[in-house]
Amino acid sequence: MKKAENAGLLSMPADQYHANQAVGHSGLVRIMRSPAHYREYVTNPPEPTPAMQLGTAFHVALLEPDRLGETFVVAPKFDRRTKEGRQAAEAWEAEHAGKTALTAEQMNAIEQMVASVKQHAGAAGLLANGMAEMSGFWSDPETGIECKCRPDWLAMAGETVTGIVDVKTCVDASADGFARAIATLGYDLQAAFYQDGLKAMTGRTIPFYFIAVEKEAPYAVAAYEASDEVIEVGRAKYRGALQLLKWCRENGRWPAYQPNGEIETINLPRWAANFDLEG
Repeated sequence: MKKAENAGLLSMPADQYHANQAVGHSGLVRIMRSPAHYREYVTNPPEPTPAMQLGTAFHVALLEPDRLGETFVVAPKFDRRTKEGRQAAEAWEAEHAGKTALTAEQMNAIEQMVASVKQHAGAAGLLANGMAEMSGFWSDPETGIECKCRPDWLAMAGETVTGIVDVKTCVDASADGFARAIATLGYDLQAAFYQDGLKAMTGRTIPFYFIAVEKEAPYAVAAYEASDEVIEVGRAKYRGALQLLKWCRENGRWPAYQPNGEIETINLPRWAANFDLEG
């Protein structure tokens, strides 16, 4: 296995990484919703959606282009209304069993997204030298929970990691739009979790960068470094999530929204409460 600065960062297949029982950031985001949601996620991992598969194909095309043909293939169009078309489709599917089929339109979009990233000076610079999909493991010192991370890309100078890079497809890559995505989708938790994980492995605080890529034409790209505020808020979230996970494991309880079955009073959201009743 390849290693980066002998710091516990390993090159391994994605399925081997995901099979490891250490806790990743996706699990911590779910336990913040509720322990019940976390347990369901761990017990019955969700099947990749078409949107997730397309995002994975884009990541591979951008970061590991030599591997794209190993996992993905462009499917021709078959007329399944005819016997000959169905037979041709079945033969093609048997020949490419185990690969994810993409349409020509999807592959064209992926190629344009990759081109947009390469045309963005900052994003291209972050991806100029480094390694994709390295896996890291560490033990959280406060809770004793085994943790893991798999950065999309580690920007490197020689054997030294200089940046943790996460590529996100999104609807709005503008600063305002992507800031909302960071807050609502738990990207701040991920940034802090990865940065602290890499520090546990390397002894250094390494900057965390987002490359945001819009999923529709013109496939606009923006690159951002996570601010101190993003990291601090994300750290508070993941530390609370780890403490909650420790409690759940120790007590064998995985409650949903109301741990003691209480009945709460519910109000309208603020935007709805401001409705003008006299208008």
